[in-house]
Amino acid sequence: MVHRIFLSALACLMPVAAQRLPSTHTPLKPPLESLTANSVRVILFDGPGATQTYPTSINNSGTVTGFYADAHGGHGFIRELDGSFVTFDAPSSQNIYPSSINTAGEVAGNYSTTTTQYGFLRTADGTWITFDVPGTFPSSSGNPIGINNSGVIAGPYFDGEMHGFLRNADGSLITIDAPDSTYTYPTGINNGGLITGIYADVTYNSHGFVRGSGGQWVSFNVPGDNFGFFPPTLSINNEGVVVGSYLEGSTTEGFLWQPGSQLTTFQVAGAAITMPSGIDSSGAVVGSYQDSTSTYHGFVRSAAGVVSTFSIPGAIETYGVGMNDSGVIVGSYQDKSYASHGFLLIE
Repeated sequence: MVHRIFLSALACLMPVAAQRLPSTHTPLKPPLESLTANSVRVILFDGPGATQTYPTSINNSGTVTGFYADAHGGHGFIRELDGSFVTFDAPSSQNIYPSSINTAGEVAGNYSTTTTQYGFLRTADGTWITFDVPGTFPSSSGNPIGINNSGVIAGPYFDGEMHGFLRNADGSLITIDAPDSTYTYPTGINNGGLITGIYADVTYNSHGFVRGSGGQWVSFNVPGDNFGFFPPTLSINNEGVVVGSYLEGSTTEGFLWQPGSQLTTFQVAGAAITMPSGIDSSGAVVGSYQDSTSTYHGFVRSAAGVVSTFSIPGAIETYGVGMNDSGVIVGSYQDKSYASHGFLLIE
């Protein structure tokens, strides 16, 4: 969970802004010195020799995975909380996208050769496992592939239409499609095997979904039934709460939903775009928002609805990427030379 001390440390830096939605909003832009002074540690990191570094996921041990680029191409990495760094490469490839790490340190993602894209599992001892799904794998390396603590992997694939897949820990693989759908796009999985994402019905209207581990499907809608032109990443925590974003007029807003509850919408005060990227077991959300000057910053929304924002000093953009159940936040920032780096915020 996000500790109240952490949020208090951020909230003390600037006054509460005007509220537009029922949630309590406390937009901030704290300098690094203020964060440190309030017992929030900021750690900046890069891959060895990196020109660009992009963290993608953090587990409950504080271990981060992601990818970085150097003069020789792209590489995957695992960074432990103590700062130790392990790099890895896909066979016969210079294009790798590790997108999820579980508590055991297993990493799932995808990589591309010159002709084909594959899914992969890198086990905690470094064993490399490549897997295929029927048809053609997604053409974009940004398609999310999630892994839970049981080693179950889920994500999307494309064979002329978009479908989902589920790979069990024993290596068996099934494809999944929402009932009466024209495409199915899974983006997240929790430790209970619940999968979330977006699907389009036969009239091409988009809906959110949760698929149970036994194959049960539940769908939900956002205001205006508009998830935007590009499907956003929906995340699901271990309590079954889904977080994501949708298009509301000219703005992008966040939402929370779980079966049996009403959908809750939220927005960082004054933001043109509010893009959640992760949710912890307590219901606290991390993400990014774009202000009126089109600059991105990070935000945290507590389970109680208090929103605090942050920026790395000297950065031209700051993005909140993920958060674990201890409240450790991982993200990336872009410096004035447009190079991307990783960061951790630790209470």
